[in-house]
Amino acid sequence: MREILTVGEQLLRTTVLINIKKGISLISGTGFLFSSHQNIFLVTNKHVIEGAREIELKFYGQNGFIVIENNFVASLQYDIAICELNDIPPSIKTLTPNQIPTRKQLENFDAIEDILFIGYPTGIYDTYNNSPIARKGITATPIALDYEGKYQFLIDASIFPGSSGSPVFIIFQDAHPAKVSESACAESTQVLLLGIIAEGYVFGNSIETCCSPPPFPVITTRQMIDLGIVIKSSELIKLINDMRNPHSLIKKPFNSSLLNEEKTGKKMKRPAD
Repeated sequence: MREILTVGEQLLRTTVLINIKKGISLISGTGFLFSSHQNIFLVTNKHVIEGAREIELKFYGQNGFIVIENNFVASLQYDIAICELNDIPPSIKTLTPNQIPTRKQLENFDAIEDILFIGYPTGIYDTYNNSPIARKGITATPIALDYEGKYQFLIDASIFPGSSGSPVFIIFQDAHPAKVSESACAESTQVLLLGIIAEGYVFGNSIETCCSPPPFPVITTRQMIDLGIVIKSSELIKLINDMRNPHSLIKKPFNSSLLNEEKTGKKMKRPAD
């Protein structure tokens, strides 16, 4: 019997935990899966995967990690990177271009809208079920406007390291999310991918004197102020189109192959050049 999923359950299955080893540190971020032109792309931020040779991925419900080489291509203007995957587990879901809002839809949004985003804040997730964390917020600037003249907007939500790369959704639902067929869910619910979380604002307080150098150490505190910058999803479509354009200036990588092996403590096999 085919498994029946609600809209929320489907959205949870689109995200991927990304782990990067940088020196002795383990850095976590969020990615999500997007289908376009019969290809499957892993989407995240440039700063999440920058400088990494190998990247560990954990899909929804998957116990171990899968290793891929860093074959991401990045936007020249925005903090977005994509990597083509040859294969994903059958239980995983992908987002599609049909879920990218049109300009007319953006203009019809209210100045303040409820939003949902899914990811791995500070690397936290349900380690027993291998499921990400869903969070809510509101738009802090109108989606139809380009914040600071760029294709981005602000959200009022708790943004922490690890949330980078999280997909941001707006959901219009006419019925309660009961256990109905996926096609019925699609008819009663519209899910739009608004964008990708890139960074959060930090408020910095400093205690210092006018002396140079000060007679005592400078004390600096950093506090997240629950404002996040979201790059509009239209930039994802532009990046995919640039990747397919032979005259584009962006770097053309090899297709990224999943190494079909989980972490075992053994030396990871590398595909031939």
